[in-house]
Amino acid sequence: MTSPPIRKQTVSCPYDFTGARRVRHAFRLIVLLVFLFTVAVWFSEGYLRYGSSETQYRMSLTLYPDQARPILSAVVRREIEKNELAPSLYLEALAQVEKPDKVLENYELAYNADTRNAALTINYGCALYQNGQYEEARERFREAGVNPPRNVLPRYLEAAALAAGMDAEGDLSDVIALLTRANASGDPVLFPDPLWHESLPKNGQRYLECRRAIAQRVVTPLNECTTVICERAHESILKGELHNWDNWLEVTALMGTRLMGAVQGDSPAAMPQLVAALQIQQAAAKVRVSIAELYGGGTVSDLNDALLHSDDRLKKLRDFDGAYNSLLTAQYERFGLPFLLLFETVLAFFLVYIVGWFFHFLGTGGKSARAVPHIWIAKATQTLALACMLIILLALMIAHNTAQQADWEYYVPIVWRWILGVVLGIGLIYPPLLARKAQLYERAREEANRDVEGGTAPPKKRRFALRQYLGVYGCLLRRYMAILSGGLIIMVCIWLLIYRIEFGIYPFQMELITSSIGMLIEALRQYVVVS
Repeated sequence: MTSPPIRKQTVSCPYDFTGARRVRHAFRLIVLLVFLFTVAVWFSEGYLRYGSSETQYRMSLTLYPDQARPILSAVVRREIEKNELAPSLYLEALAQVEKPDKVLENYELAYNADTRNAALTINYGCALYQNGQYEEARERFREAGVNPPRNVLPRYLEAAALAAGMDAEGDLSDVIALLTRANASGDPVLFPDPLWHESLPKNGQRYLECRRAIAQRVVTPLNECTTVICERAHESILKGELHNWDNWLEVTALMGTRLMGAVQGDSPAAMPQLVAALQIQQAAAKVRVSIAELYGGGTVSDLNDALLHSDDRLKKLRDFDGAYNSLLTAQYERFGLPFLLLFETVLAFFLVYIVGWFFHFLGTGGKSARAVPHIWIAKATQTLALACMLIILLALMIAHNTAQQADWEYYVPIVWRWILGVVLGIGLIYPPLLARKAQLYERAREEANRDVEGGTAPPKKRRFALRQYLGVYGCLLRRYMAILSGGLIIMVCIWLLIYRIEFGIYPFQMELITSSIGMLIEALRQYVVVS
């Protein structure tokens, strides 16, 4: 007789495994779609919104010379191959980052492509001046002075080029005449604006650095012109030849006053411009004091008071300039705080997930854990934690773009890490709570006993042991952390998109974010001008 077949015992399960699998797949799909949408928005704006040349030109403006040079060289070559002549904008951008031996070549090409561009002509003239070609520089400055907009700066530069081209005994009367006519004109002082793209904000650190570089390049001829005038005046005074030096030095000092950018319509003064303006006034005043002391006059005390006042203002500018790098470092640390906190969060999530995966790998059982619905404590904890993190990121977004560092920003890392600790701590104690509520340990024991009775399990599984507990714990911990990680990805994508909509840039473009250093410079400029 044949023995009847052994029937396997089945354990009924009240959970919907198929539905749970669909929910997991749907959640993963949502996370993937949000991530891909964010990447697509960033990629389309950075690489598809404009043509290839315009895209690379736009990218190069946010880079430093060594990084931007090969990009702009490729843009110019492409435009020449396509149109036989590259736009002056691209050529000028390349000239500003090119190596010294190729600067004039690119400036000349840019100038020939757009001879009516006053800002380009001034920059070209400064490059010629720097290369010692003073006569050619003077011609460019003269042309910039007659091209719109009306601007007194090219006339000052023309006088500087004329003074630089003279020999040691040359007559400076023509230089002083040019400065006198420039001072008497009602035209504003307009420094060339940095090359920039309309889609990029103009209140970030990178734009300030470009303005700083242009101002330094432009004021160099003016400083050297002042030095020539003051040295020649000092030599003549020592020889007893007073002539008109006091009036001429007053004209020179007035040039420094005009460079302060205090007249309505003047371009806002960058730091090198303010320093140069004060240095010009100070140098002229020192020689005038010598004249008054040697030849008498009632203006010595007034001139000394003016010197002390200019010394005080110049000291404040130099102190700020000396602390510039440390301020810049602190600024980038401030802008980088959200990314530091997010990195710590991702690392913590990964480590806890690895712990869950390791326990699940070591353990057995827990098949029912994949379909058990989460209880309210997990849902509330994850939702509130991610919502609080998003609020913190948005608060930092507003703070970084509106004002200097607020006092509450110092507490952000503490609050963030406290939230992170709470959500991870609950995640570690959550699996036993859910398992006990859903009787998962009992079901794991039934599954193990069923396998033994059915002959599918080895003898060592004849009793429920620690491995079953580890399997259930690890499975639930992995689920908790997977949901939390997916929510974090969605939260970060929402933050990036809101940042882009509100300010036109992304938070990782730190050099384009509004800089509190710029606000300090403006406050310092107001102090120097008003005082």
